[in-house]
Amino acid sequence: MNRRYFLQAAGMAAVSVPFCKILSAAVTEGKKLPQIGIILGAIGGQWLREHPRETLRHIADVGYKELEFGGDFGLGMNAGELTGYLDSLGLKAVIGPTSMAALQNPEKLKSDIRACRELGQKYIVCYWPWTDDGRNKQLDDWKRVADSLNRGGDICRQEGVQLIYHNHDIEFKLTEDRIPFDTLMEHLDPSLVGIELDLYWITKGGQSPADYIRKYPGRYPVFHVKDMKPEDRDFACVGSGCIDFPAIFRLNDVAGVKHFIVEHDRPENPKDCITSSAGYLLNVRF
Repeated sequence: MNRRYFLQAAGMAAVSVPFCKILSAAVTEGKKLPQIGIILGAIGGQWLREHPRETLRHIADVGYKELEFGGDFGLGMNAGELTGYLDSLGLKAVIGPTSMAALQNPEKLKSDIRACRELGQKYIVCYWPWTDDGRNKQLDDWKRVADSLNRGGDICRQEGVQLIYHNHDIEFKLTEDRIPFDTLMEHLDPSLVGIELDLYWITKGGQSPADYIRKYPGRYPVFHVKDMKPEDRDFACVGSGCIDFPAIFRLNDVAGVKHFIVEHDRPENPKDCITSSAGYLLNVRF
């Protein structure tokens, strides 16, 4: 299952979200983020597809330094052309995509890894743990997911990239009286598989990002920085919603996070959302 299919299948089912509320005045003193990045594709929308060079130039101009490629779009450039253009803008591709189907097929996984290495990406991410819609899974199924990720992570390490796993809210829906994310984390080998913690989806799943950072310290090399509207729990441009990013960022050293990747799955105005999200993150203090 690819990322776009998941988003269509998941919908916006209502759940209790106790960790999202209207925030008070922004923190104006303290540390700042070392750099920010953005995932291309959905957040760039039609603008990116029709005007990739213009979009990438704007992304660089407003302060992003790193890129994640979700794998559901084309930019009209081969790897060499794209790498050269990114270099000219001061942008670096750091993350590329794979899938559970590829993790269960070593040759397909190696093909995905080669595509990442052509762009100089050091991480490869699995966005969805199943090859189906993920319904009616039990804890033993999550253990098998961990096994597949560990095997794939070993191949990735041998090939010179780091496998990371991206959560949605399904990992936090109680299953057999347990949260599947805990089962997953207990069975993953941290030397082989890191976590790209999506701050929106863990909150949508009714859990606290801060609590899970403390529970599994050093396991999160990448954050998907994604905000939530308080009124309907839909996606929001970063800094315009109710997720308390300064409180999360104060735990950066505990998390082990190195990359902060902005995401929005369906912004009304991609250019405005890209711009305002950068403005918030470059000025936020924690």
